[in-house]
This record gives sequence, structure tokens and C-alpha cells, in this order.
Amino acid sequence: MKFFISVFLMLSSIVSSQSIDDILKGKHRSEKNKARDKYRNPKETLNFFGIKNDMTVVELSPGGGWYQEIIGPYLRKNGKYISATYDPESKNERTRDRYSKERDKLNSQKKLYGDVLMVPINATVYGEENSADLVVSFRNYHNWSGNSEFEKLRAIYKTLKPGGVLGITDHRSNSTKDEKGYACEPCLIDDAEAVGFEYIGSSQINANPMDSKDYPGGVWNLPPTLSENGLKKTQIKKMQKKFLSIGESDRFTIKFIKPSE
Repeated sequence: MKFFISVFLMLSSIVSSQSIDDILKGKHRSEKNKARDKYRNPKETLNFFGIKNDMTVVELSPGGGWYQEIIGPYLRKNGKYISATYDPESKNERTRDRYSKERDKLNSQKKLYGDVLMVPINATVYGEENSADLVVSFRNYHNWSGNSEFEKLRAIYKTLKPGGVLGITDHRSNSTKDEKGYACEPCLIDDAEAVGFEYIGSSQINANPMDSKDYPGGVWNLPPTLSENGLKKTQIKKMQKKFLSIGESDRFTIKFIKPSE
């Protein structure tokens, strides 16, 4: 009898655990967000990083939650999702408001996300030391470069288990400079290795050779932002049509491992 109960529980767990494909098709995702799948390749990207549904995964600065609405539900049943996000104790009212908005969204959709742990992005460790299987960051590194990249990398290193993986995507610069929203891929690799990470490899999943990276308003002229910064009023419509034909930015997709002790 105990055997049959164990088998039943195991099968129930398998049935109730959603695949990434199921989640991508989910009704909780807006059509606007689904339309960006062709640029962001979430299934291929997460598989490259090696995600499994029983992992503890930290997402750094989930922002509007585009990846959060994929990773959170995927881990809900068997894993743990941690959001390294806005600081609720920040002196900046806008930052506190953004924290409250994310907290309220997650708390109001427990059946979708489960119990999510929220920790400040400026913390020295995201949860407990040596606890995470995977830490992911999507289009954030260019914001840290030259400012807080080593603080973030050290916090990630401390958070990951030995053998844990760090996966990063960001807008790829054509030079060794971080400028106009584009980040230097070799520079990131050097920074991560200096902290102690081992570089595993890269993928061209999110590459876009049509991105010339020479826009007056930087990467933000491209979709989804379609910023008008740097554009003359008479050319906005024409240029934005061009930007839409290019699509989202050319991005590197790389992963590192925290060496096993």
C-alpha cells in the first residue's frame, strides 16, 4: 500500500509541474509579452543555463517581471524562486513604491508564484550563503559596469552553491567599452573570473546581426523601449519603423560556474 501511495504522489507531482512550454503559453502572460519570445528565446536561454524545476534560482533585478512570470511558476511546485530586487528601506520613494508593487503582485498570485523570497539587490548575499543552484541576470550588467559590478558578482558568488551556475544575458558592445546601454562581453568575463568564477561558455541564442549599435539614443532606440531620444521630430516615425524591423538588441548569453570545493 505504501508503495502505491508513493507512486501516486510522485505522479501527482509530475502532472502538476508545468513545463516551460506550458508556462510560455499560459494565460497569465500578456500577448505583448508573448510577442517578445521570438527576440528573447526564453526556453532556449533557460535551458542553456541548465535550469531544472527543483532548483533554487535567484533572479537579479527582475524589473517588470518578464522573466519572473516564466521562472516563478516553473519553480513553484518543486523549487524556490528568489527575487533580488528593490530595497524596501531605500530613501528613494520610487524604489520603495516599485518594491511594494512587485510584492503585492506576487502575494496576490500565490497559486502562480508560490512563496517567493524577496531580498534587496544591494545585499551582500541573496538569501543564504551556498544555497542557490542558479543565479540569472537579464540585461542588467550594463547598469552595474563601472559602478557596482564587483559588489554584485561577489554577492552572487557567495549565494551560489559550489558547482552552482551564473547565467547572464546583456546588450553586446562591439568594443571594449560599456556605452549607450551595450556591455563589453570580454570585460564581464574578466570581472567574473577575478571574483573566482570559471567561465563555462557562451551561446548565440540571443544574437542579432542586424543591430548596428550606432543609434543616437543608444540601445533604448530599439524595441521594446523605442525611445525618441536623439531623434529629430521629423524622422521619428521613419526611424522607429526601421528599429522595429531590426528587432531587439544583439545580446550575449554566457554562463559561469562557482568551482566545487
